[in-house]
Amino acid sequence: MNKTTNQTLKRITRLCLLLALFVQAQAQMKQQPPTVFIFVGDSIFPMNAVTSQTEIKKGWDIQGINVGRKTRRYFSGAHARQVTGRQPKFAIYPTTQNLNDYALIRLKERRGFRYLPVAEFKDCDHTRVELGLFNIENLPGLGFAVTPLTPLFPGEYILVDLSQTPVNQYGDLKAYDFMVEE
Repeated sequence: MNKTTNQTLKRITRLCLLLALFVQAQAQMKQQPPTVFIFVGDSIFPMNAVTSQTEIKKGWDIQGINVGRKTRRYFSGAHARQVTGRQPKFAIYPTTQNLNDYALIRLKERRGFRYLPVAEFKDCDHTRVELGLFNIENLPGLGFAVTPLTPLFPGEYILVDLSQTPVNQYGDLKAYDFMVEE
């Protein structure tokens, strides 16, 4: 090998080592503690947040008027990993939001993904976490155990904080998905 090839290999090796150190440091950064949990029997487990994905179909532009434009919000995967009964019990520890900012939304299902019935979270048929619709109990550490009073229909659902700021310019939000068994 000649001298320039040797120097190039050394630079690439240094860059790869630097990148590996950066990735390792990122992995060790303090993560946000979970705020939503689910009860399975008498045990409590943190729920994983999933982020919606937005698809915008442009439609047609006819003399400055847009026709046929559609926006759809998806959640990847055919089913949620968390499976529950018809009356799931959640533990919610609100930080900056209120308890009634959380809502249950039923998703529509397609092969390989789930999607919102309407593109905007607030426009979907939802059930807010509030008295009269949920059994609400206090938990230690300023948390609340919430259980819907009416059993949920089998299918795919999300528990979402409607007051959160979107994660991108398309309006995608983080939500906690689960599936209700028959």
